[in-house]
Amino acid sequence: MAKIKKEISEQKDKFAVFSIGAVDFALDIMRIKEIVKPLKITVIPKAPRFIEGVINLRGNIIPIVDLRKRFGLKITEALLSSERIIIARLNGKTIGLIVDLVSDVLSLGKSDISPPPEIVKGVSAQFIKGLGKVGSRLILLMDLDRILTVSEKISLKSSVKEKGMDKAVKEAEEEDAVSSDSAQQAQDAEGE
Repeated sequence: MAKIKKEISEQKDKFAVFSIGAVDFALDIMRIKEIVKPLKITVIPKAPRFIEGVINLRGNIIPIVDLRKRFGLKITEALLSSERIIIARLNGKTIGLIVDLVSDVLSLGKSDISPPPEIVKGVSAQFIKGLGKVGSRLILLMDLDRILTVSEKISLKSSVKEKGMDKAVKEAEEEDAVSSDSAQQAQDAEGE
């Protein structure tokens, strides 16, 4: 009976686990809207180096952050086929996060989460809010709210304005129309 009460009293949160290189990270699934395969990215001039650009996802223009560049990790060519974009909410806005692989969803209770060790405190751990423990596996819990600094958010916003959201939307719509026309032509050719 005591074990049942303990399980009831410890609420567990769910985290999506993703990899960047050989490092496993996790993000609270309540922050994630969806996970998609890579889409055509429109480059934004003067954006921070880790901002790849923007995508048009069903009419929504979403800035894309390459977490490999943001964390200073190498981009592994071998993993490009498993690459995904995690569409997440950040301060009331939607953002896309490029990762190497999304592997699974884990449930973690407070007893499964430890603060980052003292040795990694400071700038190198600014994106980490804790360590999740699952057996002998350790997973870095990402602090999504700290992915962009205030100045980076301002820089991105002004870069997007310079590019012109209307122009970015128009380019993305034109690309979609060309893709649709090509697909229709291929279907017509098959039917003949």
